[in-house]
Amino acid sequence: MRTNTGAEELGPAARRVLADEVADALRNAIVKGLFESGQRLIEHELATQLDVSRGPVREALSRLSQEGLVVVDRHRGATVAALSASEVAEIYSLRTVLEELAAEWLCTKATDQDFDVMAEVLAQFDELPRPLTRQAVAALDVEFHDAIFRASHHERAGRAWQALRSQLILYLVQQGALAGDFTAAWRNSHQKLLEVLKTRERGLAVEAIRAHIHGPSAPDAGTVSP
Repeated sequence: MRTNTGAEELGPAARRVLADEVADALRNAIVKGLFESGQRLIEHELATQLDVSRGPVREALSRLSQEGLVVVDRHRGATVAALSASEVAEIYSLRTVLEELAAEWLCTKATDQDFDVMAEVLAQFDELPRPLTRQAVAALDVEFHDAIFRASHHERAGRAWQALRSQLILYLVQQGALAGDFTAAWRNSHQKLLEVLKTRERGLAVEAIRAHIHGPSAPDAGTVSP
């Protein structure tokens, strides 16, 4: 019996690659705030704007719905997700568990180079165009926490974080980032967190992560409680 290993079986891959590109473009547009919360995403309009057929757009929207950025309804079509209070509570409860785990592993697994990467992310804050935008700070915030997961060298925790991060960016862009003195405090709070992580003291690192997540940029305590 012939197995499906011939080159003739690889045709659909090109369409999936195009869908990847479309998904990346739409994801970036959503997290940059180019689409408003609840805004309809009309397939034929997006296909025209992106100069592709509707097939890759449909696949991309399906993928973004799995990431929690888009809601696909049989009758209304696709819309940009609007996170409810209960959804935000779930995001932050899961984020807390994952980052505490990452902090624990970081204390024994992180290299000096890992910490240098975090410091480089912080340095980028000083280079952001002024006035600061909600989208720019939110993107840098998540990039810093990406570096924490990489420094933990816990692959499964990292994959779980990747599944969550798009929704976290969406929350920061739509509701959380730049609240109050977020812009003024962001650099200092992350620098202090980095200094604690560099001590490699597990208890201190976990405590610092928990305090950081539920700090000024987080939802109100009532929002994130079970």
